[in-house]
Amino acid sequence: MYRWIVFIHIASVLGLLLVHPVTVAFHLKQERDDTRIRELLEVTEAASTLRWIFFGLVILSGVVLGFLGSWWSTAWIWSALAIFVLIGVVMNLYGGRMIDRIADTEDNAEMERLLSRFRPWILGVTGGGGLFVILYLMLFKPSFP
Repeated sequence: MYRWIVFIHIASVLGLLLVHPVTVAFHLKQERDDTRIRELLEVTEAASTLRWIFFGLVILSGVVLGFLGSWWSTAWIWSALAIFVLIGVVMNLYGGRMIDRIADTEDNAEMERLLSRFRPWILGVTGGGGLFVILYLMLFKPSFP
């Protein structure tokens, strides 16, 4: 059973990555055609439900694995969970909110201003780097002094 939950956990992370709008964010930064921008924003909105499903599966399967493996008394699982939450906070603050503001604006000049302030590399570095650290913690389960 443990291996199946690990499979669900990893598959959920992959699913989350597949429907995540970070790649769209990099396209938004370069795009200047209003119609194309709106289409990209519609794509991110269309995947929103799937994103939340995969996010929930990642959390749920991780919690179950923590109990099945008796990992809750170790520092690595708490560190991984804290990093996952921090990734979510950064993604929301620097990604989700900005994308929502861009989507809600009707003024082209305001949209241009928001796009010029948008920093998708923050999302890429935070998400990618954070997930690599979590992967390290999960695979090697280091003990901290």
